[in-house]
Amino acid sequence: MTNDMRIRAQQAKELLKSKAFVDAMRRVRETQVQTFLSSVKGDTEVREKAHSFILALSAIEYELVTAVTDMEMLERKEQKQKGLVP
Repeated sequence: MTNDMRIRAQQAKELLKSKAFVDAMRRVRETQVQTFLSSVKGDTEVREKAHSFILALSAIEYELVTAVTDMEMLERKEQKQKGLVP
């Protein structure tokens, strides 16, 4: 596993544990959901934009979680190869 991958995973883990980051993501998501739900029938552009924001937030979270998970899986594989884990 490369050092860059470890650093990236550690930074992702710290972000996911950060109250400020988690709260900001939640507030933005809630705002976009509310925008979507309160839009008028004919305002498809507003709904599409809000939906795009929500998808983007999900993609960011997915990338962060994936970085952490990938690191954990590789570390476990390395430990197994060294005989440290059954």
